[in-house]
Order: sequence, then C-alpha cells, then structure tokens
Amino acid sequence: MFVGGEFYYDDGWVLDTPTLVTDSMFFLNGGVACLTVISDFLLDHGIRKILLPSYLCPSILTAFEHSGLTYAFYQINADFSIDLNDLAQKAADHQAVYFINYFGFLNSAEARTFLKGLQQKGVIVVEDNAQAGFHDHPTGDFILNSLRKFVAFDGGYLITSHDMTPYLNKYQGRSNRRLDIIRKYREQLSGYLYEGKGSHADLEEMFNRAEHYYKTDWVVDGDLQERNAIEHLDWKGIQQIRRANYEYMLSLISSIPEISVIFPALQDDNMPLGLPIYFTSNLRDQVYEELGNAAIGLSIHWDDILDDPRINHNRLAVDMASRILTLVIDQRTSHKQMDYQVLNLMRAIEIAKSHPSR
Repeated sequence: MFVGGEFYYDDGWVLDTPTLVTDSMFFLNGGVACLTVISDFLLDHGIRKILLPSYLCPSILTAFEHSGLTYAFYQINADFSIDLNDLAQKAADHQAVYFINYFGFLNSAEARTFLKGLQQKGVIVVEDNAQAGFHDHPTGDFILNSLRKFVAFDGGYLITSHDMTPYLNKYQGRSNRRLDIIRKYREQLSGYLYEGKGSHADLEEMFNRAEHYYKTDWVVDGDLQERNAIEHLDWKGIQQIRRANYEYMLSLISSIPEISVIFPALQDDNMPLGLPIYFTSNLRDQVYEELGNAAIGLSIHWDDILDDPRINHNRLAVDMASRILTLVIDQRTSHKQMDYQVLNLMRAIEIAKSHPSR
C-alpha cells in the first residue's frame, strides 16, 4: 500500500460545468508568479521592503529577492498564530506586510482585524492562501494561492483591485518548459502506483526536472488548459472529503502521546491542506524515514528552514521546523490508507524510541 506523494490525474473529480467564479481574478503560473507581479507593483509604488512572518517556505524569500525586494520578519508563535505585539511594533516601520493562512486555517478574528487596521493606515497587506485554496473571508490587498498543492494541475489565482496589466505584460511569451514534463509525470504516476508500470527512477527524474524548470524559468502567465481543468473540478466535494478525512485522522491519533496536533479542530468552512503534528521529543527525522520506507510520502513544512541562513537564526522557527510533520488527509486518501498511515506512524515511533539517532 502507498499513501501520499504527488498528485496524479483522476477523472473522478472532473465535472461537466465550471465550479469556480474567477472572472475578477488573474490566473498565473503559480504562487511564485503571483509573488513576482506583486513585487513589481510594490517596487513601482516606491515600496522596497516587506515584513514577513518568521515561519515560511524559503522559496518566498527567493522570489522576493529575485524581484529586488528586501524583507524583515515578525514573530510567528508555535501554534502558528501571529505575535500581534511583535507585528504591531515592526509594522510601524513598513509599508507592506505579508501573512500566511497556514495549512488552510485562517488567522484569528483578532489578527484579521489588526491586519485590516493596517490597511486603513495605508499599509499594503498580502494574504498567502497557497495552503488554503479559496475561502470566503479575504483580508489582503493582494490574495494569492497555489492549486498544485491540492490537485494535479499547475496555476495560482491572484485577487486584487489594482490594475496589474502593466506588470503582467512584461512576462508574456515566456516558454513554460515545465508543463509538458509534469503532465507526462502525472499521466504515468497512477499507472506506476496502481499497476507497477514504468520506472520509479524515470518518474523521479521527470519530477525533479519539472521542479527545476519551475524554480528557474520564472514563468508568470497561467496556462489556459490548466485553468480550464482547475475550474471544472468538484471543489466542494474535494473540500468535504478533506474535512471528513481530517476528522477521521484526528480520531486515530488522539491517544498517541509522542505527538501533538497543531490545529485540533476544523474551522467552519476551511479546506485543510493536511494534518500537521509536532513530535514532543527528537523523533521526527527517524519516524519520517521509517514512514518513507513503508511507502508513506509525507511532507515537512518546511525543513529547508533548518539550513537556510536567511531565516534559521530564529530559534523558535528552527524548533518548529525540526519537530513538525504533515499527515495526509487529502481527497485521494481512503480510511484504509489513513489506518495504514497511523499504524505505521505508531510503529515508527516505537522504532525511533528503541534506537535513538541510529
């Protein structure tokens, strides 16, 4: 049995009619593309520095640096809430602030009210929904997402009332070398997983090459074929399955003493990315390795923090990154697969405890 890993094509989620109303949104190549044009807007309006959360994917830093923006950090607490006192102190010296709805969970009402207060003072607020998809409680002057974290298609939507045409025009016509490769990968992945067709090495090579192009080509335009596919998916059904799976997974892991759940309850209408947990002791890396050996492909959001000198000076962020692991609860995942995931999680914990740092 396998659990998690990258997404493959699944016609079971495709509907005949569009399910999203996106007429007022800009469809771009992904989250990095959204950051690129936001950066161009900020620079064009005399804003050269942005205030970022202390816990984030380092690729965000790379995207801003590539565009010529500098940054500083405000503190994120261990429960992924914003340290509002720290943010208030540092926001006074910044014209742009960035925040993340981690794992698909909105920030508190108090935090959203504070951010709206910054907007009223003229601060540009950027809302990162890369892990949240779509929701009905927008806060930012710029709101972005990245759908490849939820489904087997590339693209991200940028929502803003600002005219972005001048910033989009400069990137038109760039070749997207990634798409043909990642489409071939997604077509072949299900055959490999379910029927043993093809080669793992070939798939890995394709995926790594596609990721390399994504990170280095800086394509901004979204692809119309990808957009059409995204907008014909059963997003309501995907959300319902993810929420039901989250609740089921909570029931399975509630009695495991070596872990703690970061978000112990769903919000009213959010769509969770996964179910993130902390390990209460130094077990994560060994457990992660054991789970991989059992064909369970989980994610660490984000282990790159540990080795990135731009951000690993923050002790709390490093501690969080060294203990976190995201369990799989997405729409592909059956109860049987979640049972298998948790059974192996408990087994891996016992192995790690019996053979520490082996």
